[in-house]
Amino acid sequence: MSERKRSLSSGALMLMTFTAVFSFGNIIDSSVNIGLATIPSYIFGTVFYFLPFALMIGEFASASSDSESGINSWIKKSLGARWAFLGSWSYFFVNLFFFTSLLPKILIYASYTFVGRNVFDGKTVLISIISIVLFWAVTIISTKGVSWISKITSISGVARIILGLGFIVLSFGVILFLGKAPAQEFTAETIMPKFNWSYFMVLAWILQAVGGAESIGVYIKDVKGGNKTFIRTMVISTAIVGGLYALGAVSVGLVVPSEVLQGNFSNGLFDAFAILGANYGVGNIITNIVGFIMMLASLGSLVLWTAAPVKVLFSEIPEGIFGKWIAKTDKKGTPVNALYVQAVIVTVLLLVPALGIGSVDSLLEMLINMTASTSLIPVLFFLVGYIVLRAKKDDMERSFKVGSKNFGIAIGVLLLALFVFVFVISSIPAPQDFAAYFNGTLAEGATNPVFVLLYNVLGLVFFLGFAEICWRKYEKKVGKAVANEWDEEEVSEIA
Repeated sequence: MSERKRSLSSGALMLMTFTAVFSFGNIIDSSVNIGLATIPSYIFGTVFYFLPFALMIGEFASASSDSESGINSWIKKSLGARWAFLGSWSYFFVNLFFFTSLLPKILIYASYTFVGRNVFDGKTVLISIISIVLFWAVTIISTKGVSWISKITSISGVARIILGLGFIVLSFGVILFLGKAPAQEFTAETIMPKFNWSYFMVLAWILQAVGGAESIGVYIKDVKGGNKTFIRTMVISTAIVGGLYALGAVSVGLVVPSEVLQGNFSNGLFDAFAILGANYGVGNIITNIVGFIMMLASLGSLVLWTAAPVKVLFSEIPEGIFGKWIAKTDKKGTPVNALYVQAVIVTVLLLVPALGIGSVDSLLEMLINMTASTSLIPVLFFLVGYIVLRAKKDDMERSFKVGSKNFGIAIGVLLLALFVFVFVISSIPAPQDFAAYFNGTLAEGATNPVFVLLYNVLGLVFFLGFAEICWRKYEKKVGKAVANEWDEEEVSEIA
């Protein structure tokens, strides 16, 4: 390994890990649903998901020292080209659901920025329509090139992290220096999770929140000090990220009453900052400032992520797997037609639930949950690939392994079982919701559980089914051996 490549210090990797994973908004969303149980849940997520997953990513990356690393190449090494394509496709369509939860939030952030309150309360269809218009505008902008937006995103992203850290510090100050009593009661009963359907649904949100290891593990070959430094850094990073998420959840409980948070997905973040500001004699201007920072950071993310996943998809998948029209690129290499198709799909994904849900909070809860559950799908592909790597291809040359063969397989199987369980739970509404719906006692504005189930299941079946059909057509077109990149030995074995 050349010294030029070993250019990343342990501190730099730690900072990258923190910025990729930590988000105070995730703490608010989880606290709205499960309260103080968020505290142990984030510790669980970082220790039992983020750390082992980052080490698995590092193992795959260490086997790709002479090439660029990525989920597609890793899955291809163990499962083959077909599963690598499905894995890449799943990363792409997960972003479609990410847009549906991000767009309404951007509008709420803008509302707080300019008028200091949420003007979209009770206006589900309106917020969805404006979200659609916004996404089409961003799609058109993305086709023109938006490299300048990355600077704004970087600055506002740092400001967003400072906001979260500032909330944590100032919340503890309310108790330690201002002498106020905690807003919520901290007991074993309130902190311990209630292992019911709702909790396991929110666990998908927790796992999504502490995700991001796929963007960190690839740097194992660039870290000064090699594998030992990488492992030590990831262990320390796990402690820091898990600790800060837990402290963040504690800080929310210190200043924000549970009744303010409960079900308050649209305004919870701003109500929390308003209460914190009131403790220090700061007026509602704080919500305008928070809204402005969140709006800029989220807009930047939206613009960058509108085009980036599409470009990555078409750079990873085999040429010709989609039609020529959709794969057509402009002079800058941007698949313009694919971006417009993406906008059409996002339009449908936003409009359909809006027509069947009366409450903005219920809409946001459903979209956040769907985003979280679909975000687990690419990880499922990766975990299966990792288990196959350790079970059948453990002799593949690589500079780092997560323990012995049996230990690696055991970790992979346990994580896969956890993710399958959480994915299924988060995709199906709670049994009591079905009971309330069929008994006619479902709360006004609540989501129809039958509609949610159909939306979730049919959405997944459609997107994965479409990808499978495209792959089969591609195999017929070029032949299975070419499509799956089999060598002569594999062809003879199959024959």
